[in-house]
Amino acid sequence: MGIVVRQSAKNLVVVVTGAVLGASLLWISTKFNSKQQYGSIGTLTIYAVLASQILLFGLSNTLAVYAHRFANDPKKKKLLLTFCLTLPALITTLCIIPYYLLRGWIFKQFQPEDVPFIQHYFMWLPLYTILWIYMIVLEQYLGSQLKVAVSVFMREVVVRIANITLVLLFGFNYIDFNTLVIGTIVIYFIPVTLFFWLATRTKDFGLSFNFSDFSRADYKEVLHFSWYHFLMNLSILLMGYLDQALLPIYDKSGFSSVAIYRVAIFFISFLMMPSKALIPASFAVMARAFTDGDHEKAKDIYVRATINILITTVGVAVLLCCNLQNAVAVIKNGYSDIIPVFLILFIGTLINIITGMNDQVLSITNYYKFNFYLALGITAVLYLMLRFLIPVYGVYGAAWGSAIALTVFSIFKSLFVWKKLNMVPYTNKTILVFIAAVPALAAGYFFPYFFEPSRHVYVHSFFDAIMRSTVIVIVYGGMLLWLKPSGDLEEYIGSVRKNKRLF
Repeated sequence: MGIVVRQSAKNLVVVVTGAVLGASLLWISTKFNSKQQYGSIGTLTIYAVLASQILLFGLSNTLAVYAHRFANDPKKKKLLLTFCLTLPALITTLCIIPYYLLRGWIFKQFQPEDVPFIQHYFMWLPLYTILWIYMIVLEQYLGSQLKVAVSVFMREVVVRIANITLVLLFGFNYIDFNTLVIGTIVIYFIPVTLFFWLATRTKDFGLSFNFSDFSRADYKEVLHFSWYHFLMNLSILLMGYLDQALLPIYDKSGFSSVAIYRVAIFFISFLMMPSKALIPASFAVMARAFTDGDHEKAKDIYVRATINILITTVGVAVLLCCNLQNAVAVIKNGYSDIIPVFLILFIGTLINIITGMNDQVLSITNYYKFNFYLALGITAVLYLMLRFLIPVYGVYGAAWGSAIALTVFSIFKSLFVWKKLNMVPYTNKTILVFIAAVPALAAGYFFPYFFEPSRHVYVHSFFDAIMRSTVIVIVYGGMLLWLKPSGDLEEYIGSVRKNKRLF
């Protein structure tokens, strides 16, 4: 577990840095872009992410799992890489034809004031999708080789710095909006190129076109695995992004409503930081344990990873809830709706995170079909809810539909993993995390305001957030050291004290 903790700690630093850059990007984007412009770029990105996961055909999951299974067979591993790197490009190319044939119907789905944007950048979506596909595939491969930190750094830091540069150039009139949108797409060549270079430096990386290296049983197994993971990913992805995808279509405010929702989603993404930092390394080790048939080791990693994710997630949740007013104060006028939208989404997201690594467990066991059927059913219900709620309640309807669906999905997954695999993410120490959070929440909530926000909004928000957050961290950290809910946390702190360094 030591390498997992070290990798996770490195990832957490990178993810936090990326979050700071993301906050800066959010601020300047809302400052220099109109709500319609900001929402339009966000919508284009959402559609690229959705399309990339669909056209991947589940191959990213296949690569992550079978890279371990074929670790001692270089020929099969290279053939696997060939399929995972070439098939998505072929599938995407074949889908471009119907995509262009349906362009008239696609344009009619959007609000009249948003149609010109869709028409102008329609041709750029396939390229954006291809870049996302290869970024995901190569990142999954690097994760399977325990090369997580660099890939996370590229995605969380380098890409965001490039985006900030583009927005600043636009804000100071060095480039126009058209260049900003196209630049937002083509900057993904940077991580794709670097990921490919890093992948070539790993052991046994290469391509093979000797298709006989796979037996008939191998083809059947890999195809079966990819197919169900494709369906499962599609259902889970739709459940996660359907609200954002349908919002510009069914809300009369179109891209402007997406802008508000996008800001709320960004704040929610802070809750995902611990999972993004801790899960990749844990998943790689857990996948190897399942492959080796070591159920007890896999179960131990599952429990320990869950408590570590819970500790950091609850801490971030407390910081967010106590600093919402500061966050909203520095954003451009017209975004006041993000607080209630955030709080609605917060419910479902927190429940999903604290129920454990169930998606990862189900993806590497024989029960991954359950995840698909459950996600498929809930996605259908979610669509019906959104179809009714968004036209009536706008962004609030989208948030409630998403929160309800995610809560139900998380609870059912957790119950299934417990029943079938006897894996429970909680121990008798889990409650200690929430006990530690209560005084930290009280300290942050009742901490007095020392500045007048109406006169110096940026100064007030900045210094108040620093002081409020410092109090929360001290109280929460002190409670954790006293209650000791995680053995890994104690081990890590002991290592830092002994070695005088974070990693």
